[in-house]
Amino acid sequence: MIGNDFLRSVGLFKNLDENQLSAVLGCCREKQYKSGAKLFGEGEPASNLYIVKKGQVDLRFDLPGRPTSGKNTISSIPESKAFGWSSFVAPYKYSLSAYCASQVCELIIVDRQCLAGLFEEDHRLGYLVLSNMARVIGKRFHKLEKLATAAPVSTVKVTVHLATCGIVAGARDVMSALMEEMNRSGRPDINVGSSGCIGKCPTEPNVTIEIEGEDPVVYQKMTADKMRQVFQQHVLGGKIQTDFVLNAQ
Repeated sequence: MIGNDFLRSVGLFKNLDENQLSAVLGCCREKQYKSGAKLFGEGEPASNLYIVKKGQVDLRFDLPGRPTSGKNTISSIPESKAFGWSSFVAPYKYSLSAYCASQVCELIIVDRQCLAGLFEEDHRLGYLVLSNMARVIGKRFHKLEKLATAAPVSTVKVTVHLATCGIVAGARDVMSALMEEMNRSGRPDINVGSSGCIGKCPTEPNVTIEIEGEDPVVYQKMTADKMRQVFQQHVLGGKIQTDFVLNAQ
């Protein structure tokens, strides 16, 4: 069972009085998950906020058609911390997938509609909760900003072209290999993205490497192994892998 004392320890509900905490408690329910259980998936309707009562939850970027992997974890949420901000931000869809990353996860699920109703009834409660939410999110962005400041001067963008033709040719395997290399590299200055077809369907999967101050390089007929080689030799080492470069003519 949870009570006001626990809610008071959660940063999201800082400075709420006893009556306000009791009202919020009425919007909460507890649920337990086993290790590896999926709480919600990227793109699903965001109808709840979550608070970790016990254990740890990982927020991950899942690749289409691939099993989830801890290597794709973007953020880990410890005890007494909240997540699921998308439930209060349009278009109200979760931007990452959430998984129980400990042996057991005990979570408090806060119904968005119920909480929003309390905000309408008690404007001060709404102001305090949303202010606390903005403060927490701001701190997380500040951490990312520090990482960006500490990163090497040269920034890199790696784009995997994930149109239908690319996916059929194996672009998802290429993206998976890229994410694995990214996680091992510890390089926050490298931006990974996806886009549509570049009009070279016979040469798919295509990957574009853009390094600040240099001309973009498009690689053709990529595989997972080629992607790893390009990442290590070109992205990290600065040496273009000419054998894989797309002939623009």
